[in-house]
Order: sequence, then C-alpha cells, then structure tokens
Amino acid sequence: MPTDLTTIPRSATAYSGVNLRLYDAFVLHFTSPRAWGCSLSDLTEMYRRHGTDDHAEIGVGSGHFVTEQTRHIDWAALSLIDPNPDALRFVSRRVSHPAVREHVGDILDRATLPTRRFKSVAANYVLHCLAPGSDVRRTAVRNLANLTADEGVMFGATVLGAEAEHNRLGRALLRRLNHMGTFGNLGDTERALLGHLSSSFRQVEIERRRTVLLFAASEPIR
Repeated sequence: MPTDLTTIPRSATAYSGVNLRLYDAFVLHFTSPRAWGCSLSDLTEMYRRHGTDDHAEIGVGSGHFVTEQTRHIDWAALSLIDPNPDALRFVSRRVSHPAVREHVGDILDRATLPTRRFKSVAANYVLHCLAPGSDVRRTAVRNLANLTADEGVMFGATVLGAEAEHNRLGRALLRRLNHMGTFGNLGDTERALLGHLSSSFRQVEIERRRTVLLFAASEPIR
C-alpha cells in the first residue's frame, strides 16, 4: 500500500519511489562532490572509521553506506530510523540482513525513537534537511546523543548554509532546495553547529570539505 506522504515531514517526502533509485547517482556521485565539494570517499571514510556492528542509521536515504558496510560487518544490530516507511522498506530490502530492524521515527520527537542506545549512530546529510532554526537543530542533536551509548560515537555530515563559499551550482541548488522545503539550512553555520554538538557531547571533532561539515561526537552528556 502506498505511503500517505502528507503524514511525514516535507523534507522526507522526496525519498520515495523512483527518487530512491536515483539517489546514489544524483546525490552521492553528482551533487555532493560537484555542488557541495564532498566526495563519496569522504563520506565512506566516516563509516569506515566510526561504524560498528551495533548501529543506528538516521535518515536512511538510499541505504548506500550501510549496504557497503554489510560487506565488511556482520551486524549484531542495525536499526534503520526514518519518518518515511517507503525509504525504510527500500533500504531494508537493499541491505537484506537478518539484523535489520525498521523504525518509523522522527529525529525531533524522542517519543518516536528507539529507547535503546547504540555504539554508532550515523546522521549523514540529515541536519540540513530539518526545518530552519537553532532550536530545531539543538533538539535533533540532543536526541542523537540520547541514542548514542556512553562508549559510542555519533557521526555524519551536513551541508552548510548561505554563509559558506558555495559555487554557482551549489548556490542555485541551495536556494531551490530551501524554497521546496527539502532543505532548511540557509542559516546553518559551522560555529552554530559546533555549538549544538558541544552542548550534547563532551568530545567533538569536525572537518570541512568546502561547504560540508563532517563531524564525529562521543561521550554524550546525559
């Protein structure tokens, strides 16, 4: 039965049907390196460094990275967390591992998220899809910290907003995606995002790939 897309956040409605099958080609192989300046290998390296066999994937996209990880990891637990059931079903079929659990959840609503904690939590290209506002991002990061085990790590990447040095393609896409509601990141800055991460984790590492902020955070503050 088709999903009623009016019941999920606007930014998540794009991850259905044919868009999921085109995601790798358009986002990971074209938009990320050419518009934002972050290569697929940059993103893959984060999973190599920080991913574990007890993992939660937030905002699952096409499932490219957890599918690749399946070649190297025998999952003890792999929770896929997304407000869009279509994306969850697509990625679950793609990964095809008995440890996979689908969880319809909203990163801004702790009551919809799993009650257990994970050794690794990935929020890759998620924060820039949230509605605009510092409070929204602060809530999201706090909820990510709540999902992260005391000895675990939360990691990911996000596209920065209008203050970043976007190229012509990046600026055009930034305006268009924010106008559509797919992104809500025009006001996102490295300093603000670092502040949100540092308010919920004792240890935070960040790196820049032109207009993308890569982050890894550990020792969640309870």
